[in-house]
Parts: sequence; C-alpha cells; structure tokens
Amino acid sequence: MKTRISLVLLGLGLVSGSAYAGAVDMPMPVSNDINVTAPDQSGMWSFGATAVYMQPTGDFTYATSSTNDSLLNHSDLNYHSVDQDYQWWFGADVTYHFPGNGRDVTLAYEGLHGDQSDSTTAPDSGILSSNFSVGDFLTAEGTTDVDYDAGDLTFGQKLNVGERISLHPFMGLRYAHIDVDNTGHYTSFGVVRGTNALSEDGELETNFNGIGPRFGSDAQINLGSGFSIRGRLGLSVLIGSADVDYDIVDTTYDASGTAVSTSSIDSDHESNTRLVPEIDGRMGLNYTYNFDSNTALGFEAGWQATNYFNVVSDESLLDVIGNHHSDTSDFGMQGPYARVQLDIA
Repeated sequence: MKTRISLVLLGLGLVSGSAYAGAVDMPMPVSNDINVTAPDQSGMWSFGATAVYMQPTGDFTYATSSTNDSLLNHSDLNYHSVDQDYQWWFGADVTYHFPGNGRDVTLAYEGLHGDQSDSTTAPDSGILSSNFSVGDFLTAEGTTDVDYDAGDLTFGQKLNVGERISLHPFMGLRYAHIDVDNTGHYTSFGVVRGTNALSEDGELETNFNGIGPRFGSDAQINLGSGFSIRGRLGLSVLIGSADVDYDIVDTTYDASGTAVSTSSIDSDHESNTRLVPEIDGRMGLNYTYNFDSNTALGFEAGWQATNYFNVVSDESLLDVIGNHHSDTSDFGMQGPYARVQLDIA
C-alpha cells in the first residue's frame, strides 16, 4: 500500500515540479517555441465537491495467539489485526479568481470519519493474549475509530506553458486534526463463567492538532474537446500538540458472574509538541463543459493519496510502566476519487 502511494506521489511530482520557474507577470522563454505566461482572466467563483473511497493505512494489532499454549515460540504466533477497509471521504472547496493576471485564493475542507472492528477466539489447546497486557483470554475484539479533518487556505497563480499545459503553484496554510482510537475487549469466560473469570478493556488513543505552511502545484494537460489530464502535488509541515491516552481496566468475576474486583492503569500523557510533515497528491481525467463565457461545469475522476509522517503513537504496556518513549507510525489514506466543479463569472 505504501509503495502504491509513493508511486502516485512521485508521478505527480514529475508532472508539477517545474511550477515555480520564472516570473509570473511577463512571458518567460522556455525554448524557441514555448512561453510561460500568466493568463488574463475575469473575476469569477469556483465551487468544488469531492468524494473519495479511501482506505486508511495502519492496521491495529489487538491480540496474539499460539496453538502450542505458549507465546514464546515465535514461529507459531498468529497476530490478529483490525484491517482498514475502504471508507467514504468527502471534501469541499471554494475559490475566488481575482480579475487580472491569474491569481486566486482557495478555502478547502476534507474529512474522514469511520470505524472498523474484528474479533477472534482462542485456538483449541492454545493461548490468546491481549496486546494491552499479558493476560490469557478466550475471546478478543478490536476496534479502530478514525476521525480526520483538514482545512486549507491557499493563494495560487495560474501559468500557461505553451498551448496545452497549465500550471497552478500555490502556497498557504493547512490545519489538521487526526484522532485514532484503538480499543480492545477481552474475556476469559465462555457460556459458563468460572471462578476468577476475567474481562479486560484496553484503549490507546492518539489525538493530534496542528497547523503549518502548505505549498505545491496543480498541473493540467489539455487533450482537446473539453478533456484534460489533471494532477496535484501538495506538501505541508504541521506543528502542533499530540495527546496519547493509554487505559487498561481488568475486572474479576466470581462463579455467579458478579464483579468482585477491578484494577486499572490510566496513563493520560501530557501534551507534547510534534512536527509532522505531510504529502498528498492526486491524478485524474477531467471533462469540462462550457455553457457560455461565464459558466462551466467540470467532472473529474482519478486516484488520490495523503500521508502524514510519524503522527500516530504505537505504545505498549512496557512503555507506560517504564515511561519509555513510544514509537510512532504514519497516518495515510489512498483511493479513487470523483469530483465536480462549477465555475461562475
């Protein structure tokens, strides 16, 4: 999956990497036959809406099992994870194109909200362990809840490269909120509860809020008859606060199923400042129909990818007890998208 994202973003970088060459207010000779110019435009508005069938990256391993009644035999271990499935992501944007030489300002939003779950049982004559503790259980269930919101305010400049290629370098600010909540529920009793039966609930939640500079470029190759190939490469560097909450609650039951004791570990870490790089890109085929000189409607479909580096915490029980530094992993999304845009002068 990460390889696919990298290839998409690399391809977009090759398309748009020349966006910043030269001045924007006068023609710049690139060769004897190609000039870079800033188009003369009338004031107008663009309203866009995007739907993406995204698959978040980063599976949550909630349990480990072994068929030989021991977790020490690493060749016999099975890891049980909540696999991230495709979910719907939505975005909206509005752009005002200033009269004159191709400048504009855009306000955009994108968001993904959803959850996934998985469950398993202990193998016959084997062992099933919670990944929050060292307990032995009969059943295990894991859930991942993802909340992602991002907003951009960017200023752009249109550039025409010859007759068929258009570039649109932009820069501004991005704000992002990323909340990944991984929970597990485990029980050591089946239909008939036994003495000293146990249940466990564990939670590891990472919450990041950050803001920082954003820059990049759109690129367009006009094919004729209203069709074009369009791509985007965007980069951001966000600075913000990251909160990590790690909680474990173990409950012991008597033979009748009545809770007799409860123990817990509650590790609400203080906020720490984190620097998070971000890269995103998309590439698709666009068709735009011009009703008249003042109104146009465009449709676009393609592939889109986004990745935030080292933003989600991967913490273990030993990290909590020993106050060790936890590892971090990326948060990313990728999938096909469909977009519609209305331009009104």
